[in-house]
Amino acid sequence: MVNWEKVGEPARTARAALSYDAVAAAGVEVADTQGLDAVTMRRIAEQLGAGAMSLYRYVDSRDDLIALMVDRASAEAAVPARTGDWRVDLTGAAQAVRRMNLRHPWLTRLTLGADALGPNALAMTEAVLTLLDGHGLDIDEMQEAWRTVMAFVSGYVAAEVRRPPASDAEPSFLRTMLASGRYPLATKALLSAGPPADPDAAFRRHLGFVLDGLARTFFER
Repeated sequence: MVNWEKVGEPARTARAALSYDAVAAAGVEVADTQGLDAVTMRRIAEQLGAGAMSLYRYVDSRDDLIALMVDRASAEAAVPARTGDWRVDLTGAAQAVRRMNLRHPWLTRLTLGADALGPNALAMTEAVLTLLDGHGLDIDEMQEAWRTVMAFVSGYVAAEVRRPPASDAEPSFLRTMLASGRYPLATKALLSAGPPADPDAAFRRHLGFVLDGLARTFFER
């Protein structure tokens, strides 16, 4: 488990080759450029020009390394200040998380327990719950509402980053099946599929469907 109390402490010397921040930054860089599977203790040590064993002064395992990386990335999710309009506020928070996930698409593959949350992730959680506070929800309902939004954002961004280019040729099997006439609705859907002209507007529109459900469940009782 990451010793979060030590994470914020300055390096012991100005010339220290390693620090929690350096380890987290190296992990994020490798995950951004090579994917999450490339993140290993040995690979991050190589990135830092250090021995693999030296990383164990900061993290006990790859899971701890990833927790550090998530916390570093979480600092980028600047949740807008509360306006008092819960739809506006949750939209702003969701957009901030989407931007963070687009910069670091490996985040969509992760689910961390509460014991892996660092100070930046906790600060983001506090900021979002502050947006929901005062609207008649208890703390469990506030968490459920935000988890619903987070699940949508994670799934939506995962689809965004994995969407193949429009120029990709259809597999021969798929072409044959579409031409068979046996799947008229699927054919219509697939032929009309493609990246939206305005990705941000498309995100807001789909998020609106989620917020409509939250409105009926929590805010219009």
